[in-house]
Amino acid sequence: MKKIITLLFILLLTATLVACGETGDGGGGGTQQIELTYADWANQELSQQLIDAFMVEYPDIRVILRTDITGSGDAFTGNLVTAAQAGLLPDVFATDNVPTVVNAGLTLDVAQYWDADSDAALVYDNIAATGVYEGKRFAIPSFQFLKGIMINLNIFEDANLTTVPGQYRIDNDGYPVKDWTFEEFVNIASAIKEFDPDNYVGGYNLGLDTWYGSPDFQQVWPMMDDASVGYDTFDGTQFNYSTSDSWKAAMTEKIELHALTDGTTTRFDADFIEANPDLVVYHIQNGTVAMDIEGSWQFWVLNDAAKNGIDLGFWPYPQGSAGFFPPTILDYLAVSAETDFPEEAFLLAKWMSFGKAGFDARLDILEENNSLLEANGEMPTYLDRFPVADYPEVWERINDFVDGIEGVDYILDNIENSKPDLDKWLPGYKDFWSWANDPENPFNFNALVTAGAASVPTWASEWEDKINEIVQTALKNLGQPVE
Repeated sequence: MKKIITLLFILLLTATLVACGETGDGGGGGTQQIELTYADWANQELSQQLIDAFMVEYPDIRVILRTDITGSGDAFTGNLVTAAQAGLLPDVFATDNVPTVVNAGLTLDVAQYWDADSDAALVYDNIAATGVYEGKRFAIPSFQFLKGIMINLNIFEDANLTTVPGQYRIDNDGYPVKDWTFEEFVNIASAIKEFDPDNYVGGYNLGLDTWYGSPDFQQVWPMMDDASVGYDTFDGTQFNYSTSDSWKAAMTEKIELHALTDGTTTRFDADFIEANPDLVVYHIQNGTVAMDIEGSWQFWVLNDAAKNGIDLGFWPYPQGSAGFFPPTILDYLAVSAETDFPEEAFLLAKWMSFGKAGFDARLDILEENNSLLEANGEMPTYLDRFPVADYPEVWERINDFVDGIEGVDYILDNIENSKPDLDKWLPGYKDFWSWANDPENPFNFNALVTAGAASVPTWASEWEDKINEIVQTALKNLGQPVE
């Protein structure tokens, strides 16, 4: 029955879209106008407002926001593939994994439009290099989200930490210094925790909430110690785990922290959690952790916590010996391989993503929306995603949309040096992590935790060989028909 309903919906939507494509005088002499469809998993009200602004700028193009493609992330991408199979792929769409949609044959090579575009020429080099495969641009980088450390300012103020030479530095306000190092970060997590597993009901402070269960140190530390490599030691051609002392040091620290269940991090023994389910909360929002490795898409937490008297800041990710290269997470849009209007679809994708005029429109809309919120006594919304290009006037405006977030200005002052992640665009990267976490794999991450720090060099060699094999194979086969 569900499949029948879905089919009926698709047929109805098809009829609607076909009907919308015809304009005229009703006498059979209608002319085809330029009409595009768009889909993403972002705030749909904001997406519609941006589309409305686009249609004012380009009155000859009509855009329909497709809300029938549901879900977010990989679920949204899966639903895109399903829509394409029904002949209903949007002209422009977001995706959480570019190789998936390329392999499904959904994406258009927009290199000719990108290469001729003046705004695209201003996209930061590290970001512009992504989504391109053998000269074909199958994806458009849309935004960069900041990866940083959300910190509980109240916990730090109450802790009264002071600088301990050789351990960590604390500023005059009682907070970590903005140019802190990895070692200081780890030492602070241990020093600031206050947790008694036998008596924590009256209050507690944990040291560090981690990135999806364990710290992401080995992906970020090496690129801070070596200016020539990017995220996770990737140099544009291969990964370099075994030859990176920084990667091995970061992985060693990662597994040592992962093994702790004393409140230094938010990881506890399974039996302890089963007996104390109240500890399974979002600790940074709950006010019970001092630091949390986070992304700027979680800036909504700052307002939510503030309503409960919890003051949070967003510190830069700790830096290394080569300097500070802000780690960022990229999102992507793609243009449909089936679009009838590729040039206009690129204009829409640009407006909704990297383009200067589109980002100015986004800030105009956010400014107006925030004015309404403040008029109703509500807190304004912070900007949580940032341009991927060097637009000085836009960046100047952005300061007003993050005003009040302690620490974020240090990141934005260095944003031209950002090094983006690989998750959504590098073929095979997602598959490698499935392998690295596969319990059947003798070199999985949990096996390394059990083996201990002395085994890190062995894992570095095994992981390096495997990830380079998987990624190179995936790149070679990208877009090729499956036999």
